[in-house]
Amino acid sequence: MYPFNDNGYTQAADAAVALLQRHAPAEAETAAPYVYQLFEALSDGHAFIWLNDADTAALQQIPGIAGSSDMPLVIVGRRLFLGRIWQLEHDLAREIVRLAAAETQPVDWMQAGQNLAQWFDGANSEGQRDAAALSLLQPFMLISGGPGTGKTTTVAKLLALLCSNAGTLPRIALAAPTGKAAAHMARALHRAVCDFKPPEPVCRHLLQLEGQTVHRLLKLHPPQMQPAFHSGQPLPLDVLVIDEASMLDLALMLQLLRAIPSGCRVILLGDENQLPSVGAGAVLAELAQETLLNTTTAQELSVILPQHGFKVGSNPPPLSANTSRLQFSHRFGSDSGIGCLAHAVIAGDAESAWAQFARFPAALGVCASGIKQQVEAFYEKQAAYWQAVASGDAGQAFRRHTDTVVLAARREDAAAFNEAYRRCLQRHGLARADAPWFAGQIVMVLRNDYTLDLFNGDIGLILPDHNRPDTLAAHFPAANGFRSVSLSRLPAHETAFAVTVHKSQGSEYGEVWLLPPAANGSPHGLSRALLYTAVTRARERFVFWGGRLAFQTACATQENRRSALREMINRETAKSRK
Repeated sequence: MYPFNDNGYTQAADAAVALLQRHAPAEAETAAPYVYQLFEALSDGHAFIWLNDADTAALQQIPGIAGSSDMPLVIVGRRLFLGRIWQLEHDLAREIVRLAAAETQPVDWMQAGQNLAQWFDGANSEGQRDAAALSLLQPFMLISGGPGTGKTTTVAKLLALLCSNAGTLPRIALAAPTGKAAAHMARALHRAVCDFKPPEPVCRHLLQLEGQTVHRLLKLHPPQMQPAFHSGQPLPLDVLVIDEASMLDLALMLQLLRAIPSGCRVILLGDENQLPSVGAGAVLAELAQETLLNTTTAQELSVILPQHGFKVGSNPPPLSANTSRLQFSHRFGSDSGIGCLAHAVIAGDAESAWAQFARFPAALGVCASGIKQQVEAFYEKQAAYWQAVASGDAGQAFRRHTDTVVLAARREDAAAFNEAYRRCLQRHGLARADAPWFAGQIVMVLRNDYTLDLFNGDIGLILPDHNRPDTLAAHFPAANGFRSVSLSRLPAHETAFAVTVHKSQGSEYGEVWLLPPAANGSPHGLSRALLYTAVTRARERFVFWGGRLAFQTACATQENRRSALREMINRETAKSRK
């Protein structure tokens, strides 16, 4: 038994070692320590571990177990992979290169140029315009950027450009890792379409689009989780937009890309500075790089956009013309506390980041008190929410429950806050110790339920049933307002007055409170990516409930995941050019 336990990785390592012991008992003794190290690395999202000379010599003594790509353990130089993880990264690199090399429909340069000039005429929209124009040339594109940089606005106008260029309107799908992120993307896209008003047929086509989870798009159903769409039965699409792509791990991204036919345009949206996926890999971070065009692509782009701002080089890295990062934030300017704090955190400048709290006291706050004081302060902040609950106004309750949200670094810290807040509500007469449910309780769905059309990450409010006011039901947003689900039918869920930063991705709130890990006041569990993700969930105010040491340690802690995806993409690109 190895001394770590994270999401079942210990049990998986034990099972892998037991299998080796049955089939190769002599070699298993040498391999076992490396198997446990690999699974421990995997629990932290890493694809491989580094080897030293002694490790390499030891592994060379078990050639039937460790070695080439068909072995349980794969050695590549000084790196050691679990065979399955090596295969995932290798296959994913191949799919990315396949999609990026596909031919697309020719572009009506004159019409595209006119639309680019007309639809991107606002102040500081040059970056969005350049990204959309480059995306017309590329079948596979990553558009990245922080909050407020206009990723959804850019993709809305890009989709309108593609629709205007086509003889028939293209088949388009919008997908995201969670139902919450998918719904948020669709609403934001519809608002953007209404703002710039493309031609009426295009407008109607885009306003009909709805977001869906990647699982639902692929029709991944438990328990086997085999997709209905795959390489042999590809998705019937011409354009696929994937939002919050940083949340997709290696396995799910591979399943998705395998199901996309060559020639279908793929547009990834996300922020590589945010937390990576819960599962292994950091696909978005591996794809993100500075945009650099070769002379041919630069000439093609200049036909429709002579004034583009991209750099041109003689031998750019693979896929450097398939990415564009939006830099200008239309939400957080130089006078924005949240924007300045986010920039300092990403730069790893702990001193400057901490200084922003004093510089912008209205937008940023620091508090250091116990959990009892936290929950009482939160109850006061939620006054408007509890008024809406008391009046039975579901619409107002849904609007006000995101006014202030508590985020935690770890799941156990979120659970501790939720339990303490329940006791607080009991003191105020809003919950009972002998009843599991109460009006106003916020819940988060943890498991997809296709029959109920509920998905991991969906937020519901426990309120009186409209048909039976004396009975509580879970209420969820729907196209025509809200729908209620019997409490007995709810899939796996948890109370969600506080949620982890991971689970907050794809959402935005008025005010965000971040709780650092509670154990012994240790900053363990906080990192730069987690801090940045929490800060950028807030629209108006961010409050850190901890001390300077924990905050600055988090700001200085950069946890880069080990991945070979970039190198594999480079190799696959070189092979495709031979």
